[in-house]
Amino acid sequence: MHIRYLRFAAAGIAVSLLALSTPAIAAPVVPGGGSTVAPNEPVTLTLTLAGAKPADVERSAVAAVGGKAHRFLDRRQLRKRFGASPARVARVTSWARNAGFSVGHLDSTGTRLTIHGTARTATAALDTRLQRVTVDGVTVRAAASPARLPAPVASDVLAVSGLTQQVARPLHVRPRQVSAAPGCVPALASSRPTGNRPCATSAPKARPAAGSSGTGRYCNTYWGQWNADVPQKYGPDRQSNQLCGYNGAQLRSLYGLTPSDTGAGQTVVIVGAYDNATTLADANKAFVANGVPALPADRYQVKRYPTTPTAGVDCDQNSWHLEQALDVQTVHTIAPAARIVYVPAADCTQLEEALAQVIGDASLDASIVSNSWSMLAEPDPAASTATNSMLARATILGIGTYFASGDYGDTSTLPGGRAGNVSFPASSPWVTAVGGTTAALGADNKLLWQTGWENAGNTLTGGQWQRLNPAFIGGAGGGASAYVTKPTWQSTLSGNKRMVPDVSALADPYTGFSIGTTTNGTFQTGPVGGTSLATPIVASLAALAQAKAGPDTNIGLLAPVLYAKAGAGRSALADVTHVAAGIWTPGISADLPPGDYLVDVDAGVQPSLTTRPGYDAATGLGVPGRTFLTDVVS
Repeated sequence: MHIRYLRFAAAGIAVSLLALSTPAIAAPVVPGGGSTVAPNEPVTLTLTLAGAKPADVERSAVAAVGGKAHRFLDRRQLRKRFGASPARVARVTSWARNAGFSVGHLDSTGTRLTIHGTARTATAALDTRLQRVTVDGVTVRAAASPARLPAPVASDVLAVSGLTQQVARPLHVRPRQVSAAPGCVPALASSRPTGNRPCATSAPKARPAAGSSGTGRYCNTYWGQWNADVPQKYGPDRQSNQLCGYNGAQLRSLYGLTPSDTGAGQTVVIVGAYDNATTLADANKAFVANGVPALPADRYQVKRYPTTPTAGVDCDQNSWHLEQALDVQTVHTIAPAARIVYVPAADCTQLEEALAQVIGDASLDASIVSNSWSMLAEPDPAASTATNSMLARATILGIGTYFASGDYGDTSTLPGGRAGNVSFPASSPWVTAVGGTTAALGADNKLLWQTGWENAGNTLTGGQWQRLNPAFIGGAGGGASAYVTKPTWQSTLSGNKRMVPDVSALADPYTGFSIGTTTNGTFQTGPVGGTSLATPIVASLAALAQAKAGPDTNIGLLAPVLYAKAGAGRSALADVTHVAAGIWTPGISADLPPGDYLVDVDAGVQPSLTTRPGYDAATGLGVPGRTFLTDVVS
């Protein structure tokens, strides 16, 4: 295929040698003891083999996004230039077999070699101990000490993956659904007395959305449609009931899309975990309600690679099913003529492997991969070496990977969290990291205002709004990486570390997107947000831009394009600034009773994530603007 290279002013773009450049095979050391893993438990490991010098790989990745034109390689060229030599593969293969492993395949990039064995084999061969630990509520296997390879092959292997299982989390958020007390009549700020029994203070105080009478869904179809009869902390255009979830026309209007913007000829790959058999049927039910054309079966593919679930790993499958529904419905709404390929990992510890298989698969012919998941904590350089190496090679191939920045702000409110901890792989320099916004659309689907998604909660006490403690109730992640030196496409930003995010899109669940999904046999619709929504929005807009420019256009890694455009004064993005506004909702947490709550948007309770003019750690450079589709490919 002939690729139409994209030209943009980015002279001198380079990336400092990153932590990934240091050859390392260490897995993260897990403090404390856990139960020992059974000796006969199956263990699959991935060995990232040394090929060319990591610095050469980085230079080639930079060349693929900078200079006068993109220069992408195909997989054959990539393997020839940067894959492990036949002698190195033979040495490692021989060692693995002698150690008791069976050897799987070497991927098409020539760097990832899969080996299979047992816990007994792995601990003996790599001089470590495996134990059970709980990470984010999931019991997984972890190495108690760094892996050690014998001297004859130590320099042949950059990283060992799979000893410690990395738990990925989907990054969607749903507002709490609360039903009104039966028999009461919710009051409106503008309503007249009805003589009917009013709702108690513990019940919602707003009129239900059209068509939802009796369902207890007290929400608006657009900003300001109804405004609860509660103290007005903000002006009439700055306070509203929560939204029921925007429909297709509203979501497309938010980004200035026209009927001709369909993404025809493009493929968007979504990487997730598990597969819900009702996803396509659920999507088409939801599309009827959302005014979106149906997704034909021949434009939706579930592609499974040969992996098996890990014994004892119990991830929340319903949460991943909702993630799948959100991603598929969002991509099809933004790019209704694009082909969607959903790639399910066998469980929530195998997302990296699923992504690696996508990158190594020449048959997909896809340049856009959406990832609405992350690890909650940024791993140390040794533990991220394999992933960064894989993502650098994706950049060389011209594959743009998009990652959600997280839904927990600066992570300080998480158990064991600390302020300023960013998520991974969003902190990799070889991805486009996507943050989130709160957006208010009026009755005509026109944007009234937009700000960063960083919410704080208030409860109505004695007729006054009183901040919850803790006040933070959700917001996009962002900040500086603890380990990764910033690429020079971020040279105008402060500090010397990679900053997250690069760009942002709709994410606030209180102004989210209406999604339909079947759970436990029941189909339901409702608003969903999170940077899991923002990420497929941006990925799909990139697909629209490629389609608009021509069938052979490939943006590749988007982030450097955005910084180059901004530096040249031709930004494809619209800046996002602070807006003071509030959203009434009848329920805010399962830990709190139904009542009257007010969500302050862009509240500033985590100062590092307050929206400001120019770049900020909540919204990055801004949101896709009205000229995004043409500017990013010009």
